[in-house]
Amino acid sequence: MHSFSAYPSWPRRWATTTSFVVISMGAFACSSGSGSTEPQEPPASVTQWAPLGARTVGDYAYDVIPEPNGFHTMHVGPNNSDNVWIALAPELELTWVAEQSFYVPEGPTYDNQGNLYFSPLFPKEDVSLVSLDAETGERNWAIEGNDRNAGSGAILILDDPDNEGEQIIYHCTYTEAMALKPDKTELWRSPTGLTLPELVQGERDVTHSFGFNYHPQTDALVAIMNGGEILAFDRLTGERLATGQIPGSPAVSDLPPIPTDLAEEADALTDAVFGTTRSGLSFFSLIVDVIFGGGSVVTNYFAIDPNTGRIFVAATDEDAADGTMDGLSERGAIYSLDLVDDGNGGWDFEIINSIAFDGGTGSTPSVSEDGSRVYISDNVGNVIALNSELEELWRYDLEEPVAASIGVSPDNGEVYAVTREDVFKLIDNGDNATLDWVATLDAFANDPDIEVEFQALTPTITANGIAVSIGGGKTVLTTNVMLKVGVGLLDRETGELRGFAVGREESIAVTSVAPDGGIYTASSPVRRAAGKARYPDLAEDVIGGVSRYKPVRNDLLARDATCAGGVRARNAATVADAAPESAEQDTRQIRVLIDQSREALDRAVSDGDLDSDTAETLDAELASITEDLSVSGLDDIGNSLIRICRQLAGVQ
Repeated sequence: MHSFSAYPSWPRRWATTTSFVVISMGAFACSSGSGSTEPQEPPASVTQWAPLGARTVGDYAYDVIPEPNGFHTMHVGPNNSDNVWIALAPELELTWVAEQSFYVPEGPTYDNQGNLYFSPLFPKEDVSLVSLDAETGERNWAIEGNDRNAGSGAILILDDPDNEGEQIIYHCTYTEAMALKPDKTELWRSPTGLTLPELVQGERDVTHSFGFNYHPQTDALVAIMNGGEILAFDRLTGERLATGQIPGSPAVSDLPPIPTDLAEEADALTDAVFGTTRSGLSFFSLIVDVIFGGGSVVTNYFAIDPNTGRIFVAATDEDAADGTMDGLSERGAIYSLDLVDDGNGGWDFEIINSIAFDGGTGSTPSVSEDGSRVYISDNVGNVIALNSELEELWRYDLEEPVAASIGVSPDNGEVYAVTREDVFKLIDNGDNATLDWVATLDAFANDPDIEVEFQALTPTITANGIAVSIGGGKTVLTTNVMLKVGVGLLDRETGELRGFAVGREESIAVTSVAPDGGIYTASSPVRRAAGKARYPDLAEDVIGGVSRYKPVRNDLLARDATCAGGVRARNAATVADAAPESAEQDTRQIRVLIDQSREALDRAVSDGDLDSDTAETLDAELASITEDLSVSGLDDIGNSLIRICRQLAGVQ
């Protein structure tokens, strides 16, 4: 592991950073209890975005599924919303990149004990799961692989309903499934029943697992492989409950026009850094082929609607559907499945509906919080909304292929999509969608080496903005190559960049927001491998591993979290009578934001950004608000939280 201090001094750009001032007790002399506040507006230094009206609410419990205070599976929770309840730190800095020998295309995910987890792709070391200390990046432990180690998706973290406050780690390779405690204690280990096929040199290894998702209705873990095999296991015992097959055929590659010499240069570079796969393939060409669907039935994670247990898989259509029986499919498809009683005391996967379309999809299906909407994309630029029976409701053409899964907010009908260039905010109006904004990506505006900027990763919806990754580079013919990359925070109201931190390596996984309000990214260079290969003097060396972007100025994180809770409480108070379920869910999220604020205050004192007397006063107020937190008092609670936010912003 390398510390951040070993790297050159990275530039940072913060749209809202003010001069450093340690806030003193004097600023809080007028503080009073939560019931005696005058309504005030959020300060100008925070986003002016707010929820309006009732939120979309699901009908499921958080007894096994963790509250969305970070990434606990590939896209936060079972429904793949890429929506977290917490705030992202408005100021971040890269502090370390750990395990740099690993190519990591998925994850990481987090438990509540301060650990993170990931599965590397075709590592030189025979491991399938690695646990790191999320604070230091030091390795806790690793689980041995099956020698092929074709990647095992993001690691699933679930609450243990039998032991309050504890969580369990669930991991599935092509050949084994297992449940572990955070200290590596094994609870169970079961064979998948799948046998590794013969390895053929020069051909793709199709034994990648996308890892587990959770099926509440049967208390089961569901896994899917890129060949379309789908399995279910009992969460408690590890007993294999069901095995099925998605009926698609391997996809035809739809590769972008990458210059041949550029691809050869990038292959040589990744060969030098990561080696090749067991079958002798280069990482760059392999990953480009996978991203654009080549050779697989399934190339994305899958969704489970926790309200109903309905499973949604993006895959390919059957071979004959494209009119040519050649063992390949030129059409994409979405399948919905149920896990049903087989009549003999067991379970079976039953396909309920499917919808096919020309081309493939670059996105994991995303399901709305109430299960009424499924969002997908095709490879010609359409964001498509379906109902739960896979009937099309609307489509919106972004005019270039969608590059990642769709982010779905429970608030305001907001939907977020990305192409290879831009970030888009759409509003789902029921039977149509409208464009709200296209993000302003100007993180490298003053960098003379950068000719073009573009979005670089799946966006994550947070309580105070949109967490994004932005790349900067040059254009080679029609292909953008990446020289530099970082992470930032977009304003949900305007699409403007509020803050940005330059990082070290590209990721093709997710913008993984951690419970502390920071970001971790899984190093999986593609465009940056091409950039380094073509412009070796303008780009840092290509590396693997996991990067940590640590929150700094935690007083500003507490500011944003309290304001996010305040505006949510005020809005919830206006809908509590008409939509009590919405107000109850908002109350739950407000409690999470208060907890985040209190933890940020502690770190702000440790970092010297807030004096201890002030922090103790604010913590006591927040503790009192938590004790009084109820739907009936939401208006006063909102006023109190916004007042604290204004004080942390230095506004009286």
